[in-house]
Amino acid sequence: MIYTVTLNPSLDRTLTFPGLRVGELNRATSSRVDLSGKGVNVSMALRHFGLRSVMTGFVAGHSGRVFVEGLTQAGYLCDFTEVQGETRSNITVIDEDTGVTTKLNEPGPTVTAEDIATLERRLTGCLVEDDLCILSGSLPQGAPPDTYARLIERLHACGARVALDSSGEALRRGCAARPGLVKPNLVEAGELLGAPLAEDVDPRGVLSAILALGPRRALVSLGRRGAAYAANGAMWIGRAPEIAEVSAVGAGDALLTGALWAELQGLPPEEGLRWGVAAGTAATMGQGSTMPELGLIRQIYEDVRVYTL
Repeated sequence: MIYTVTLNPSLDRTLTFPGLRVGELNRATSSRVDLSGKGVNVSMALRHFGLRSVMTGFVAGHSGRVFVEGLTQAGYLCDFTEVQGETRSNITVIDEDTGVTTKLNEPGPTVTAEDIATLERRLTGCLVEDDLCILSGSLPQGAPPDTYARLIERLHACGARVALDSSGEALRRGCAARPGLVKPNLVEAGELLGAPLAEDVDPRGVLSAILALGPRRALVSLGRRGAAYAANGAMWIGRAPEIAEVSAVGAGDALLTGALWAELQGLPPEEGLRWGVAAGTAATMGQGSTMPELGLIRQIYEDVRVYTL
């Protein structure tokens, strides 16, 4: 089974404006609400690839109940742990004139050590050998920076495979626990390595430096340049075709999903990168954090090019 762990999920509202003017009244031309969070997005993307997964993590209050009810009604398997407070609401603002996307995120509930222990018991109690656990997103308030690291160690002890997609200190400490895969974007990779990275940075040095921190494989999103991947002693870069981007929200989650799906099919790493770039590119063509349909991903896959670094 595949488990996605989202410790700080959200109800995401996306507002689109013809031209955003700060400090003035702005009227949106469209709006939408998505049940979201990085691990939730991965589960949604996995379903488009034909794979079932169980969504886990923390939810809180009335908004948390709405969140779980909505996912359950949509046919997803959920095993969230309830905590005190309210599941956060996030706002994404899209300025159509400039193409700039701005995200405004609430902090979400504060969790306790007992909350974390409860989630760990529930998750590890379900695992069997070779299950895949995908840990995604920011840590909630109250969770110590080594939360992912400790969880990875427990998951490994159960024989599970682990992928980690986070940022900051949580990612750095998580790397030291040697997850099977980490997936930062270029900004997160720069934070992880201690210095900002230019958009045209040579990905070979970035991948090598990340692997030196502990993970077995590294997948780095390069934005419009595509993505770079290091696995089994080799490195590749995947180039995406030119498309009309609508929103980059959720693109990294789709990238990770495509790569993991290919791995689960027994495809070689370079094919995982190709499918990941295709999925990530397709995600930028939709509104909000909607995950792309497999038909669109297949179309883009044909135009993705992968090169050995």
